[in-house]
Amino acid sequence: MSDDPAVALLTPRNLNGLKISSRQITLLNALGEYGNLRRAAAAMHTTQPAASLLLQQLEERLGVRLFERLPRGMQPTLYGEVMIRYAQSALHEFEHAEAQIAELARGAMGLVRIGSVMGPVPRLLTKAVLAYKRDHPKVRISIEVGTSDTLLPALLRGDLDVVLGRLPDQSASHELDIELFDNGEQMRVIARVGHPLAGCPSLALSDLVDATWILHPIGSPMRRRVESALQAGGMVQSLDIVETASILATTAMIEASDMIAVVPNDVAEHYAGYGMIAVLPVELPISMVNIGLLTLRSRPRSVALQTLLEYLREQ
Repeated sequence: MSDDPAVALLTPRNLNGLKISSRQITLLNALGEYGNLRRAAAAMHTTQPAASLLLQQLEERLGVRLFERLPRGMQPTLYGEVMIRYAQSALHEFEHAEAQIAELARGAMGLVRIGSVMGPVPRLLTKAVLAYKRDHPKVRISIEVGTSDTLLPALLRGDLDVVLGRLPDQSASHELDIELFDNGEQMRVIARVGHPLAGCPSLALSDLVDATWILHPIGSPMRRRVESALQAGGMVQSLDIVETASILATTAMIEASDMIAVVPNDVAEHYAGYGMIAVLPVELPISMVNIGLLTLRSRPRSVALQTLLEYLREQ
């Protein structure tokens, strides 16, 4: 144990039977947001002495100092950071419960919040959701499309119930239940219909070095894979790049210019089928890691979520 009496270890003895009030949870969340006791108290509509007492009681119960009192605010200790994350998670869970109760009161039979990367949307996700809604019309479905590096933190925060995506290398996989599908995604280079290169019988990556590329933002799994392939051809440093994860922005810019983009095969085939884009005849020497169903291990699955997962597996 540390020589500093203000820095004790969080032992099982400290945590067993710990009871933390909703006011203390709200205070921890506010302190994490503002870093200032006066502003945190104001956000809670209470006085600073009352907020200080709530914090003091919690620190005494835990036997650790949660915040360092500084001249211009408060800085969480390592223990404080743990408790702030706990408070944020608890508030997210409460907000989720409130939303579900409101849905039930309006006659719905539940709410499922899905996060998905772009690739599975045209086929897998669309087919599963349409089939599910046909059989369960009173369950509300919320869909957020993004990149795995933004969707997984949302899942861990409790903002999503399931993510249809990839597992980034840095993800805390021990917190997740992961069901990977068998097939990896192939990637395609797309351009506008009538693009000067669209009529070529075949292309090499080097033929595209002068084009403006539309790629996912830095940090996303797709961007890392694409850059690895382009780097092997010595192209990354010289490329002109626009970054976006929005398929609407991508297709709009392609339609109005000679830009090119990299998208999953199912997305390319979907838009090509409507005559909106052309798939360029170039092979990208990459495939994305397998798509999977990702859920939070610590959260019990509602009946609505468990049923939806079955529909996703069937696709």
